[in-house]
Amino acid sequence: MNFNIKRSDLIEIFSEFINILKDNPVKPVISGLKIESIDGNVIFTGTNLDVNYIKTISCQTKHNGTVVFKPNLALEYIKLLDDEFITLSSTNDILSIHLAEFSLLLNENFPENLKVPTEHTIAEISGKELFKYFEKTKFSAAQSSENLAINCIRTIFKKDRISFVSTDSYRLTYLKTDNSALIESDFSIPLDSVNILCKLIKDIDTDISIGFSRDNLIFQWNDSYFSTKIIVLPFPNFDAILCGNNFSKEMEFSYSDFKSSLKKVLTVARTSSESKNGAILEFVGKKLTISASSGKAKINQKSDMIKNGDDFKCSLNIKFLYEFIENLDNNVFIKGNNSSAMFEISERDNNSYKYILMPLALR
Repeated sequence: MNFNIKRSDLIEIFSEFINILKDNPVKPVISGLKIESIDGNVIFTGTNLDVNYIKTISCQTKHNGTVVFKPNLALEYIKLLDDEFITLSSTNDILSIHLAEFSLLLNENFPENLKVPTEHTIAEISGKELFKYFEKTKFSAAQSSENLAINCIRTIFKKDRISFVSTDSYRLTYLKTDNSALIESDFSIPLDSVNILCKLIKDIDTDISIGFSRDNLIFQWNDSYFSTKIIVLPFPNFDAILCGNNFSKEMEFSYSDFKSSLKKVLTVARTSSESKNGAILEFVGKKLTISASSGKAKINQKSDMIKNGDDFKCSLNIKFLYEFIENLDNNVFIKGNNSSAMFEISERDNNSYKYILMPLALR
């Protein structure tokens, strides 16, 4: 194998695949990046058995060939070079990059047929939009894989909308978009896969085609192919949570003022050993008082509000509340009934983005 490639392209490609590749002591070749030089094209392939990523780039190829190696150290080396173009070549069990040599893995044990043909195309969506939708929902998914049913983003494809839902059982985020789907279906996309995909598409200007084949969801754009296994466990019935609420109290806050108050309180609340990230919220008249304490400090912050309903007090996880507020742009609405019932948070002029937050026990 022998080909020339732009140094900047190689840095970008290696960086993308490092997000996917994981050490595999049982089958070490899985932790490697496969590079194939074929008549003017170079194909990069990586997998962790749950996620597959294949990227094709046009290059000046001199000799065809295939290698598999771990790119981490090579990436550090390439970043230190000044050359605009880099030559990669292989002989026996060595990959030469510029003036350095790297050991190869046995490529005959690398998985075949990782690019599964799409059986059904579900939708096409802007890469920047898809990235934004995932970012606005993934923060409230269960971060641990102990409960796979909620360690995911539930994506619902309908003819008139595409929706994204996440929950960790203490909170729930729902985002409905105006994008349309060709086929109506629901999929639970593992959170790890969503995080990897977000890194790959954050700067993509073109549309992404979404399809599926058996137990894989497939994303394709430009000369890139990304597939992920889906979670088949049932997702919680979120419709009942979103539609079954009648709230007796509603408060409206200035976005910037409210966000600033939460951020200040969080600096103290996160250090509390008794109730980490917990704070007391007192809705009285036209003022909200947010207070938190730890063994090291106490804090009180006030925010103006417009309130409909009686005065009341509750305790909330301020970190959870702040993570949703960060994704808003307009005035914040909080709806609730009492200190022991769920709260709904949304923003002015946007009924398509909602957040359900369970309260903490009042101290």
